[in-house]
Amino acid sequence: MRNAEVIRQWKILKRIEAGRYTTAQDMAEEHGVTERTIRRDIEALQEAGFPLYDERADGRKIWRLIEGYKQRLGQTFSLSELSALFFSRNLMAFLGGAPFAQDLESAFAKIQEALPARSLPYLARIQELFSARPDPWKDYSRKKDVIASLVDATLHQKRARIEYFSFNSKRTKPYTVDPYRLVYYRGGLYLYARAEEYDEVRTFAVERIGKIEVSEQGFEVPADFDPSAYARGAFGIAGGKPEPVEIVFDAEMAGYIQERVWHESQQIEEGPNGSVVLRMSVAPGFELKSWIKGFLPHVRVVKPASLREEIARDLDASRAAFELKAAPRSSR
Repeated sequence: MRNAEVIRQWKILKRIEAGRYTTAQDMAEEHGVTERTIRRDIEALQEAGFPLYDERADGRKIWRLIEGYKQRLGQTFSLSELSALFFSRNLMAFLGGAPFAQDLESAFAKIQEALPARSLPYLARIQELFSARPDPWKDYSRKKDVIASLVDATLHQKRARIEYFSFNSKRTKPYTVDPYRLVYYRGGLYLYARAEEYDEVRTFAVERIGKIEVSEQGFEVPADFDPSAYARGAFGIAGGKPEPVEIVFDAEMAGYIQERVWHESQQIEEGPNGSVVLRMSVAPGFELKSWIKGFLPHVRVVKPASLREEIARDLDASRAAFELKAAPRSSR
């Protein structure tokens, strides 16, 4: 499995980097593979640009990382590149609850150390010229163990058993899943995984995974599964079967609709009286409905009819909930 090979090579690099007395035999025993496999891993790392070399010690061949390589890493970046990496720190804030959050903090600290001390106030002033309004984010501080297990299961392609709270049924249900991909979307982490109970790929919100047990049973990602294709049918994060969707926006919203790409399948054309018609091929789920409602009363759904009827029912319910009822008059 390709993921297992990559993670093994990363562990080999980390061990050699730590300066341990490392032989091919030791690493083969550690990872449960042959010495020939370890040699191929080291060759792959060397081809990727890591300066590994071997030397003799006590009659045995051991592997080393060229002295001073860490120091030279900083010299491979220009000042502007280091500054750009420094600025990206704010964009990575959503990873605060992830298992590699400490590694990110350490990396950014080293980037800051590599920058000239006198330049930091100047860079801070430049940073103030750019601001970003983040999407509402989810707190993963209590989900570090869950995320770590998901990363492990995804990398090693191991089947997992999860307990997941479903908003639809309003209860926690067990699932046996093959985790295919972790995805970040608008302040949240999501898992694309095949659910054994439904024999289909589903989207799970990581914060609603209560417990996870990673088994030793492996799985293969189907050759025809494409994460991009799976997400392509979604208007948001949740995938589904795409349908032709046609929406008309009044002139008041036309400019706002035309200046953005809402979905890669979209087609926009001008309609009568300054209106615009937006056509897409997406799954007509909750996210699409919520988005459409945000343009009321300057929007109407042409198709599918089922989507139009669902929104109409929601509006009737909303009207009843918001209707002001006359207070009864008190009798004298």
